Amino acid sequence: MRFKLVLAVKSESFGNILPVSYQYELSAAVYRRIRENYEAYLHWLSSNGFAPVDDFRNRLFSFSNLYIPRIRVEGDRLHILVKKVQMWISFLPVRGTREFVERLFSGISFVLGDRRSRVELEVEEILDCPVPEFDVEAEYLALSPIVFMVPRSNRSMEYVGPDYPTYADCFYRSILAKYERIFGRPFEDDTQFSWNLLSEPKRKGIFMMRFTPDESKVIGYMYKFKIVMNPLLHQIMYETGVGEKVNLGFGCVEILRRDAPDSKKETPLPEKEVPPMKII
Repeated sequence: MRFKLVLAVKSESFGNILPVSYQYELSAAVYRRIRENYEAYLHWLSSNGFAPVDDFRNRLFSFSNLYIPRIRVEGDRLHILVKKVQMWISFLPVRGTREFVERLFSGISFVLGDRRSRVELEVEEILDCPVPEFDVEAEYLALSPIVFMVPRSNRSMEYVGPDYPTYADCFYRSILAKYERIFGRPFEDDTQFSWNLLSEPKRKGIFMMRFTPDESKVIGYMYKFKIVMNPLLHQIMYETGVGEKVNLGFGCVEILRRDAPDSKKETPLPEKEVPPMKII
């Protein structure tokens, strides 16, 4: 399930300037709300057939960057020139998710930023997004940078982009690995797969924990792409993100266009398959 959060910019509190790298602070705000509602969180997981460890291990949700219609960028600062911004958050479990999201976010305020500039945002509205009918082929847009890392010869890790020779393989292995973590078994259905880049990728360097001793930098890429694979894998990617560091808000994607669904096909997660698949 996917929801759009409409956020009012409370510029009277701290101003309207964010650091360009606000990803870590945004993820911290999401997880803070989960910690503050931990009993509701445990109930939501169990009602969908998951143990408490499953969500953090399997990354059962993803969330986007902020969508800010008008901005001005000066150095590493981002000036918000509108009164409202938006973000999207998706969850693979369905049962009770609307109520859980309302409990987490309805009417709350949170502050994003670093020691140089901060912005207070208040959740003004929570909107349900239409549920896609997943088919074999679809085109997607990255709503937050997609991150992949590969090992170097010295065993350190290197961030790679769509020009990396085996990037498509990294993409598919990431989705298959997530399927296996969620269901506890390898994916054994149709393995048809293809991946094509549809736009010039934009490289994004995002600082984590800026101006602290633990400061680091994550490299991801924003782009449009087309992918062909099993509809269930489409759903997992759409709801839970793709690539590395999804828990920090990376790898959230949105469907741009998909093939017309075949009315004879079942949706990927029919209710009758709840017991073996345990996510609906």
